[in-house]
Amino acid sequence: MSRALLLALALLPLLAVADEDGAAGNRLTPWTAGPPAAEWSPPWRVADIPKLKAPTRSLVERDGRLVLHIDADAAAGGLLHPLDLPGDRPWQLSWQWRSERRLEQARFATREGDDYAARVYVLLDYPLASLPFLTRQKLRLARTFYDPSLPAATLSYVWDNRQAPGSHARSAYTEQVEMRVLRGPEAPLGQWLSERRDLRADAIAAFGSAPSRILGVVFAADSDNTGERAQSYFADPRLQPAAP
Repeated sequence: MSRALLLALALLPLLAVADEDGAAGNRLTPWTAGPPAAEWSPPWRVADIPKLKAPTRSLVERDGRLVLHIDADAAAGGLLHPLDLPGDRPWQLSWQWRSERRLEQARFATREGDDYAARVYVLLDYPLASLPFLTRQKLRLARTFYDPSLPAATLSYVWDNRQAPGSHARSAYTEQVEMRVLRGPEAPLGQWLSERRDLRADAIAAFGSAPSRILGVVFAADSDNTGERAQSYFADPRLQPAAP
């Protein structure tokens, strides 16, 4: 089974936590509690990959606010916020992140070097009929034998050690994961950087059409392939309707 599929299975089943007809505010509930002092405030929950070492995830105060800290020492995993939102709307995902360490041995979109100091997954669903035949059959089997709510596709925004921002490729593990480099080797360490993405536009560019649903967002780091250590922070995650 591919690593990307293992991750998706670890994340699901997803819980519907957002009302698509609700107020036009942030669909990502702010994290207000988490380790080491308490359990993660709902609906946030850990997202681990079976048989891989899990990173240390904690809620810490940094620069006067509560932020997510992920320390991945030869480990991989993240923190998931489940969603159930219509994918054909112009959603805007924004966040801040910072990395304290650069991964030296990682190689973008390769199996042996598939590690990133920081990454953000957006889990998407598409009608089965819209997928290529082989992809459709594989997804049917996976949903039958593992989980009926397995996402059909994933956007993965990464902080890479070699590729320049704007680089993109399919995952080495599956054609249904699109990797997009937002920060590259020139990005400063130990400094907050801001991101803002149009999810519908990115999904259309990656997969040819807008998704039917947005199923979740995961903030993660991984260093299991290279055995290195990644230390990253995430702050102020927001998912809002794009301004008209």
